[in-house]
Amino acid sequence: MLNIFGLLLNLFGVVLLFLFGMPFHVAAGGKAVTWTTSNIDVQVKKIDDLFSVFGWIGLFAIVLGTLFQMLATLRER
Repeated sequence: MLNIFGLLLNLFGVVLLFLFGMPFHVAAGGKAVTWTTSNIDVQVKKIDDLFSVFGWIGLFAIVLGTLFQMLATLRER
């Protein structure tokens, strides 16, 4: 049962990372674009923060799923 739950967590984590990217990417809200207004900067920062949170959740799900699979393998012995 732990093995199946671990596989499902891994699948969930990979899908999240595929959709939202790795959490430690370069932020898109940099100051290189001079035509942005402060309102757009706030919106870009919110989106970057949201993508970062979902990226960390996906990465954590993959690590936790792998640990569950390891635990299931050790319990079989």
